[in-house]
Amino acid sequence: MTTRIVSRTASRIGIIGLIASASLLAQTSNAASNNVSTIPLDMSGVSITKHEIAVMQVLSEICPPMLNKRQRQRFYKSYNIQLHELMPSLEDPKAAIQYLSTQQDYRQILQSIRSWTLGFSKQENKALCEDLANAQY
Repeated sequence: MTTRIVSRTASRIGIIGLIASASLLAQTSNAASNNVSTIPLDMSGVSITKHEIAVMQVLSEICPPMLNKRQRQRFYKSYNIQLHELMPSLEDPKAAIQYLSTQQDYRQILQSIRSWTLGFSKQENKALCEDLANAQY
């Protein structure tokens, strides 16, 4: 029930909503084990969860095939900007994602986010991808 509400809400409020929802789900699922994983981003201690990074990775997997050529170009631009906003202290956020993809704990998180994303309808996923493609930066 909660996942359904979060899913509907996330599709309405766009990419930031989806990332926040994934983070909320991550905190809920990790609360029992007290093992919330974060990656430090800068000296002030700001961090992003591996779940939030996994959401971005899954979007990069599912969105391009759903979009036309022009939308794909805009999606990649918005995706790169969003990655830099989420991980501002990293020179190459994509390299961080590639590194994380070699880690067993991240691969498990990534698989759970992929499964969670399948709970959205194709139309909801496409609308989310279009929202990211049409984001104004």
